Amino acid sequence: MTELEMKTAELNNLIFNGETLKAIELFYSDTVTMQENEEAPRIGKQNCLDNEKQNLENVKQFKCQLLNQAINNKENVVFSEWEITCTYNNNKTIKLKEVSVQHWEEGLISKEKFYYKDLYPIS
Repeated sequence: MTELEMKTAELNNLIFNGETLKAIELFYSDTVTMQENEEAPRIGKQNCLDNEKQNLENVKQFKCQLLNQAINNKENVVFSEWEITCTYNNNKTIKLKEVSVQHWEEGLISKEKFYYKDLYPIS
């Protein structure tokens, strides 16, 4: 198993356990850019942490499943297909399928982009 594969497995475990803030702290560079579809990217780890904290304030329950993943060790790129179910404090639940593309440099994510369509309310 390569270093990138090991780090990706560690990152995935944090996400599975709902520890997304810890994942950002440990695996994202200080100068990371994170982008949702074609929105303007968030720049910097602290900006990404602040955004995640704000999102989590409204979340009561979070579940995710990794559907597929491809790791290009030569280019240090990871492609992940996720299915996410999220219940908010107002008891509304959504389901989302998304693909994330991560670019790794020096053992950290330097750039990540998420691709998804509209959220699907399920309750």
